[in-house]
Amino acid sequence: MEKSLFKKNYQNNLNKNGFTLVELLIVIAILGILAAIAIPTYLGERTKAARTEAQSNLTSLRLVLEQYYAENGCYYKSTSGSCANGTLTLSQIKSTYNMFKPGDEKSLKFDYKLVISGDPSASGFTAKALGKSDTIVKNMTLCLNQNNEMTGGATCTW
Repeated sequence: MEKSLFKKNYQNNLNKNGFTLVELLIVIAILGILAAIAIPTYLGERTKAARTEAQSNLTSLRLVLEQYYAENGCYYKSTSGSCANGTLTLSQIKSTYNMFKPGDEKSLKFDYKLVISGDPSASGFTAKALGKSDTIVKNMTLCLNQNNEMTGGATCTW
């Protein structure tokens, strides 16, 4: 009698629906491992995408500047109409070189700055992109000059 009672209780336990604690812990462990792999990869891809955005915008700006140079003989003209050195912010860049359209300023992950220099005046430039502080690329710096040389980090001073 005792043996049949044991079998009956055992079979009742097998027919119950649900998960055991061990099964649940195994699933949680597997999900934790997958998250540990996926999250850093996702964040790395977001950083790469933002950096690519900056590189693309700097390259686009360089092409606009080269076209401006071909038409005007210098990279920048002052309000008096003569070639001049200077430093321009993004809004000044967009108004001076209206073909440069990097996108909506609020959605950009980088601040852009253009330094026109050289002797004779306005014969060289350095276009700079600095990651905004509230983005995944904060403090990342990229620079591109008139020779199409792109640098980043410490070699590119803001």
